[in-house]
Amino acid sequence: MIRAGHPGHGPRIPAAATPRRRPGSIRRTSNLDIAGGRALAGPLVLRGRGRDLLTDPSGTGFERAHAAVEVEIDRTARPAVARVLADPALPGVEALVGASVPGGFRRAIAAALPAEGSSLGHLLLDDVPGAVIISGYAWAVEPGENGPHPGGMASADICSGWRSDGTMMISLRNEGGLPPMAGPVAPDLADPDDPTAWHELPPLGVNGVRRRRRLDLTARDGLLDVDAMFRDTYVDSDGDETVVHEYGLTAEIDAATFTVVTVAAQPRVLPWVECPLAGASADRLVGTDVRAVRGLVGGAFRGISTCTHLNDLLRSLGDVEALAEALGKNVGAVRPVSL
Repeated sequence: MIRAGHPGHGPRIPAAATPRRRPGSIRRTSNLDIAGGRALAGPLVLRGRGRDLLTDPSGTGFERAHAAVEVEIDRTARPAVARVLADPALPGVEALVGASVPGGFRRAIAAALPAEGSSLGHLLLDDVPGAVIISGYAWAVEPGENGPHPGGMASADICSGWRSDGTMMISLRNEGGLPPMAGPVAPDLADPDDPTAWHELPPLGVNGVRRRRRLDLTARDGLLDVDAMFRDTYVDSDGDETVVHEYGLTAEIDAATFTVVTVAAQPRVLPWVECPLAGASADRLVGTDVRAVRGLVGGAFRGISTCTHLNDLLRSLGDVEALAEALGKNVGAVRPVSL
């Protein structure tokens, strides 16, 4: 597919590699893949995987946890969960059947799975609302015979990219749809010198959409260092995997109080020129107890100073306490990863 430029395009500089695992660290990686995004009707099927990998002082990796989920979203009336499976099993997850997506889905998770707030399974389910949103970008990236995506997901001023005077809303008003927004080809994040850098990722087929995440946590001098990222990609009709959204995130957390000391977001790939303006919203977390971040972001991070997708990355800081606890445990209690 020809990736023509557009005067309103945002940054197009995806990460070219995955940083090396640090001795004495823990890495959480996950992916959530979406099938059916090119269809305007019919179910969406989301399949996710995740893994926590401890790296001991010698540099050896140990798998501490893994998880997988499959969620089917029925779009015939209102988007709602028709089926959900989890491995390992999540007692109570069946209560999510019938829950609306995206409206109120995270509240439904909290009610159904109160003890899973920082688990891998929770992270995968927590990404479902964002995945449903980005599934629609398949039409915006590659409109096809039916013309531009009508933009039915639009809500003026919901975030920086959807601001009333921004590229997308102007296009909707003047052209009746979104302009093509094909991103750069996605660099391969696999590390040939470290096969365990990421969990096993299945192939992503044509018209597939994927969200993948990484969060590295390392302890030093009373601080917890966070290096995190996420990337949304779409496989076009030529089989090229292209980046739709990508952010990096670094933070320092006080190890005793779990207070956010510093935090910075790095916009790498975003559809439109207005989108990166939301990166500054991350600063608002400084001084916040990281354990309260999910609730704060869900309630207060709204409007044109924020970004829906950056908010999803900020929410993952809520896992820091559980990951720090795992980091402090004896890695001998978990099994080494086979190379």
